[in-house]
Amino acid sequence: MDKISKSLGLRIRSLRVSRGLSQDALAEKAGMSVKHLGKIERGAVNASVQCLTDIAEALALPLRDLLETEHERGREELLAELAASLPLLSLKDMRIVYRLVNILAGR
Repeated sequence: MDKISKSLGLRIRSLRVSRGLSQDALAEKAGMSVKHLGKIERGAVNASVQCLTDIAEALALPLRDLLETEHERGREELLAELAASLPLLSLKDMRIVYRLVNILAGR
């Protein structure tokens, strides 16, 4: 997995989750298989421009907004991205994140 594909996949997953869509629902709207969408979200494949265009349209976004991974995210989008990213971590890394969140929250 290259960094760009992984980052883009997390962005797609975050946008999907923040809109309350399942992978099945987004895949259907974008006209692709759930399996392929899952690979894109995991960054396991390099999505074609056509696939990214279809995903952007299914999410009601301009393609440039889908590709923008370094923009300023709002609270809900950050929460959705964090929620989507946590299951990808090892248990050890999850514990580190948990401790950091508690420190930042003043607990």
